[in-house]
Amino acid sequence: GTFATTPLVRNANVINPTIYVVRLEGIEVAGRRLNVPPVVFSGGTVMDSSAIITQLPPTAYRALRLAFRNAMGAYKTRAPTGNLDTCFDFVGVTNVTVPAVSLVFDGGAVIELDLLAVLLDGCLAFAPVAADFALGFIGNVQQQTHEVLYDVAGGAVGFRRGAC
Repeated sequence: GTFATTPLVRNANVINPTIYVVRLEGIEVAGRRLNVPPVVFSGGTVMDSSAIITQLPPTAYRALRLAFRNAMGAYKTRAPTGNLDTCFDFVGVTNVTVPAVSLVFDGGAVIELDLLAVLLDGCLAFAPVAADFALGFIGNVQQQTHEVLYDVAGGAVGFRRGAC
């Protein structure tokens, strides 16, 4: 497969040149774009393999959580685990249907996440950062099933599904 690419953001606020910042523009759940103004993501998003889960601006996180909870309405919820507040009890459930979650990046790259990148120990594998417009993070849970290509000279990051 080919790589879906998004431009690297030249960010004066990032001191460390080994930090790669991209611009997330939206999120889709079950093929529907969430109603989140792209400006919410304007702080940029770090491709961070040391962060476990993806951390989103609160406005985007709340929209994702609501859409995900609605889509998962057939399943019993359970208490939060750490900073993961949308958790489900699948005990005794033989088939679990999870809605597709996709990250939409600047330049048109749409990355559909694998099931393992959406649910972590039965919880939605996302959390909010402190404020909108703050730097967000794409965690390693969301990166693990994609080959991620850093084309620093070309100023882009590419994603290819199912490569790892």
